[in-house]
Amino acid sequence: MKDSRCPTGKWRYRDRIAALLALAAVDTTKPKRRETRAYRCPHCRGWHLTSQRRRR
Repeated sequence: MKDSRCPTGKWRYRDRIAALLALAAVDTTKPKRRETRAYRCPHCRGWHLTSQRRRR
């Protein structure tokens, strides 16, 4: 469930479970949506979805 918007402009999910459920519901056949993972935001302390690979 989307909680609200983060100051970064992304949708904020309240916890990791909500973000992972949203990620599982992403239709991978649509080229506009390519999210592959969830991450914790340092700005709002919520969770977001991203298509970028994890930094090492």
